[in-house]
Amino acid sequence: MSHFKSATSEFKKRLADQPIIKRAVVQPIASQNEGPLYTGSNANPNNNGLQVFKTSKKKKTEVYSQPQDTGTGKHINSLLLNAINFLKTEDEPQTVEDLKRKGNIDLDAKPELYQLLKSNDKVSFDERDATFAYKPTYQIKSKEDLFAMLEKKKSEGGMDYKELKDSYSKLPQAVEELAAEGRILVVRNKDGNPRVLFWNDQRYNTAMEPEFRDIWHGLVVPDEIDLPKELEKAGLTHMQVFDKKGPGDLPKRKPVRRNRKMKITNTHMKGLDLTKDFVLQK
Repeated sequence: MSHFKSATSEFKKRLADQPIIKRAVVQPIASQNEGPLYTGSNANPNNNGLQVFKTSKKKKTEVYSQPQDTGTGKHINSLLLNAINFLKTEDEPQTVEDLKRKGNIDLDAKPELYQLLKSNDKVSFDERDATFAYKPTYQIKSKEDLFAMLEKKKSEGGMDYKELKDSYSKLPQAVEELAAEGRILVVRNKDGNPRVLFWNDQRYNTAMEPEFRDIWHGLVVPDEIDLPKELEKAGLTHMQVFDKKGPGDLPKRKPVRRNRKMKITNTHMKGLDLTKDFVLQK
């Protein structure tokens, strides 16, 4: 036992005499594109005193080429669309010189554009005068034409403003004038722009007393959330909407078993009387 103790003490003594070699830490040099260098003073204590280096990659700036703003495109289809849009703004037929002078569209320099514009379904070409005119869905040239169109369509209801927009270049002004005169009724969007136009039948323009008008305009429609409560206070019930069942919600029908009648023919037993031939004789 004394020998073991002496050997252990001798081993500890030799271990203590061994030289301590420190591990060298090489610190990289921070470049211009790298982030700040964290040294021992600002090192994270959770990393056991190790130095942490943070690098950040420099974002590359992507440059996209943009086409120059030349006003109108040079493609033949772009020029054709530009010519049609110009004809929409003109109520009178336009000559080749008018297109060049007003719309900056040179048909003489582009014979292909001339033929495409001449044969387009939305363009009317006059062979005698060599003029181009836009062919709208409805032929409206004045305020009275618009009123006559609405009166003609009164049995079909109102007319969509968008359908008439390309028929007359001064359509907004004509609509406002007819509405101010009380000859048409206009349903507007939230922004105030016309949406549907109706012919106003003067026979139904009944004069109302001011008291009744004040009561009518004083009524306030409740909010959608408070509407059920207000209906309940008035003794009314709101309409219930039931979801329609889809094809998958229908109950499955049980298959019906049918008894098929089968005709049994024993042709091989024809002429055989079982009561006679197979009766035991006493």
